[in-house]
Amino acid sequence: WAFVEKGGLTGFINTDGIEIVKTQYNKISLFGDFQEKWALVDKGGLLGFIDQNGNEIVVPQYDKIAQFGEFQENWALIEKGGCLGFINNEGIEIVKPVYEKIQPFGDFQEKWALVEVGKLSGFINNEGIEIVKPQYDKIQPLSEYRENWAMVETGGLLGFIDNAGIEIVKPQYKKIDSFGEYKE
Repeated sequence: WAFVEKGGLTGFINTDGIEIVKTQYNKISLFGDFQEKWALVDKGGLLGFIDQNGNEIVVPQYDKIAQFGEFQENWALIEKGGCLGFINNEGIEIVKPVYEKIQPFGDFQEKWALVEVGKLSGFINNEGIEIVKPQYDKIQPLSEYRENWAMVETGGLLGFIDNAGIEIVKPQYKKIDSFGEYKE
């Protein structure tokens, strides 16, 4: 293929002079920079991917796309309208871009990532499923107070969720001391 430019837009022609990728992109990155056999494309400031046949695998719709594997194997962090999500290495949106922040998987629990929406925290798992809806002001690390429990706070009240994301103690207490301090 040969890189071509027309009217400030780029594309590709093949060795027979046939346009394989229409001159419709502001920029086309090298194939393999993000994903094997894919090239990142910029169309009007929105990012997506084409394959080596010139097909759009991911329609340009994202403001940012991170490298695959930075957060989760075979996933790339995406940003759209200031919200974050993930696509997989097949171009499928695994986690819709609805979160303002996504922490790395495993920081709180193996295979989970802390997510935030409107300063409320929750969790998604490594399959893209929302395990704990963002509803807590704060979530403490798992097992800090009791094995397989995490302290949660909402509206200044404390409670606990377990390692499956189930609310064990509804946030209702102003203070919770360490377990075993008064009775084993």
